[in-house]
Amino acid sequence: MRNGDKVTFEKDGEQQLDMIQGDIIFIVKQQTHAVFKRVGDNLYMNLDITLEEALLGFTKTIKHMDGHTVEIKSDPMEVIQPFSWKIIKDEGMPIRNSGGDHGELHVKMIVSFPAELTAR
Repeated sequence: MRNGDKVTFEKDGEQQLDMIQGDIIFIVKQQTHAVFKRVGDNLYMNLDITLEEALLGFTKTIKHMDGHTVEIKSDPMEVIQPFSWKIIKDEGMPIRNSGGDHGELHVKMIVSFPAELTAR
């Protein structure tokens, strides 16, 4: 469900003599999240990686909003450019009335560069 969506329970309001029961209407108010930002059915997040991880590859596990874990990895033969995106299908928000489909998780790679270089 999206921000502002309405959920209506028809004729489930308070019962009173000589009156027709009214509807109960809930309006969804979306809260902000510390890690994820929702846009439609997709989620967006930033992932901090080191320069070494950007050059040599990485595997990281994140905790999703519902508690399950998602593995994000890069190909060791691929150099990750700063601010590039990885898109993970079916890890976004559930798509309403779709029978279980989910949107995408868009992960922006934030590469931390060292302040100085050493011989290592």
